[in-house]
Amino acid sequence: MSGLTRPATLRELAWIAGPAVRAQLVEDRAELVAISGSEPWRVRVTEKGEAALLARWREHLDYCAVLGLWCSPRRVPLIVTDLLEVARAQGFGRLLGPLVPEPACGPYLDAGLRVVERVVVMRLDLRARARADGDGVDAIGGTTRVPGLAVREAGLADLGAILGIDQDCFEPFWRYHRTGLERFARIGRLAVGTIDGRIVGYTLATSRSGDGSLGRLAVAPDLRRRGIGRALAEEAVDWLVGQGVRSALLSTHEANTASRSLYRGMGFAETGDVLVACASSGLTRETGEGR
Repeated sequence: MSGLTRPATLRELAWIAGPAVRAQLVEDRAELVAISGSEPWRVRVTEKGEAALLARWREHLDYCAVLGLWCSPRRVPLIVTDLLEVARAQGFGRLLGPLVPEPACGPYLDAGLRVVERVVVMRLDLRARARADGDGVDAIGGTTRVPGLAVREAGLADLGAILGIDQDCFEPFWRYHRTGLERFARIGRLAVGTIDGRIVGYTLATSRSGDGSLGRLAVAPDLRRRGIGRALAEEAVDWLVGQGVRSALLSTHEANTASRSLYRGMGFAETGDVLVACASSGLTRETGEGR
């Protein structure tokens, strides 16, 4: 049974909401309060004023994800060890740490987790594009044209097709589920590309306080290498420019050379940062020990 952390009180939720909203883990304080009210185990604090936000990573996996952890690095191993017990008590098979820069993963390794995923970070400066757009010049410059491709904002009726493409494009660890996509549609901009009425790909972009991200790009496997992916990504970048975004970030799997090449061709530059996800071994309900 967990002893170091406990569910947050309503007063404690007030200060946790600030960093959670800035990290785009929740939309606002009301969402955090709703989470705490329906699933108290997910928002946890210590007597030292530290906090953690937990959630199921994907509906089809048994990972309990630490979405956010606010404490000093030296306290990470102790708190993660406690969260392992929370995850076990909730019936999860694994605990997944937050995505952190590789140099900062040491405390998670000290807690017994191991690196399971690595992604590289890429950035695109949009200020020059915004100035060009304001002068009446094509903001993208050489936008990819795909015969018959139309791009539009997605609606709830499109989620089934989007999920089908997502499942075909990504490994189980990274695949989205419907609840997650519905949330992203509320806090970001989900767009689909169609050809002859068929949804052939989609993007997810977000904008907040002058910064933006391209969180997802997927194209049906049977229609790849036709320029669809680049056209969709360029359209998403255009949208970010229209939102007044100064720079756009994205992360992509380190081993995905095709994706990294596409983004470099659009002007994205790798920042040199590598983010890693660390996870525990299996948890047994009887002892909480690895197996």
